[in-house]
Amino acid sequence: MKVRIQKRSEVTGGLPAASKTEYIPGTGGVEGHSLPIDYWLTGDMAALPKVGQCVFVLRDTRNGIACPGMFQSTPVTEVTETSFRTKNSVYDFSYLTNEAEEVSLPA
Repeated sequence: MKVRIQKRSEVTGGLPAASKTEYIPGTGGVEGHSLPIDYWLTGDMAALPKVGQCVFVLRDTRNGIACPGMFQSTPVTEVTETSFRTKNSVYDFSYLTNEAEEVSLPA
């Protein structure tokens, strides 16, 4: 299922979010930090978020730029209809129905 996932906040007690200025896309990230807040991606989600499991997305775009790769969250601790919480972060997700949505959704 084609989705858009966007990080909305960090979780108290988890790794702090990296700042947008210190995070360099395409690298391994910032040691000791999770993804920046408002980081977003589109791609094919392998399965719906489930408590105790990681979310995997075969990524097409990252922050509106074509960037094939794999996204993996930390284990999920809570799920709602449109969001999920992990050990480090809170993410919103929505289903995409056409390619135009991949780049047209606001951050």
